[in-house]
Amino acid sequence: MYIEEKEQPYMIEFKVQLEESLVEAFGHTEVERYLQEMAHQALLKFAANGVIADQQTIDLENDEEWKMARELAWQQESHKYVGLA
Repeated sequence: MYIEEKEQPYMIEFKVQLEESLVEAFGHTEVERYLQEMAHQALLKFAANGVIADQQTIDLENDEEWKMARELAWQQESHKYVGLA
């Protein structure tokens, strides 16, 4: 039996020190959930910045593949929209 190994992303562990009163006020589980949510939001922000950077380099006006794909899509789907007005 062969099992394909997938490369796992590297993980870095951070040690976070919080005031005891904060954990007592909100509870360990709630603080942990909040920190995980913040890490997730940071990851989304990082990904969004990458998309924005890529978007600035894309020129759909002069991309022949995009023009062909758009025309093909219109040929296949125009029956859904023509004559609706």
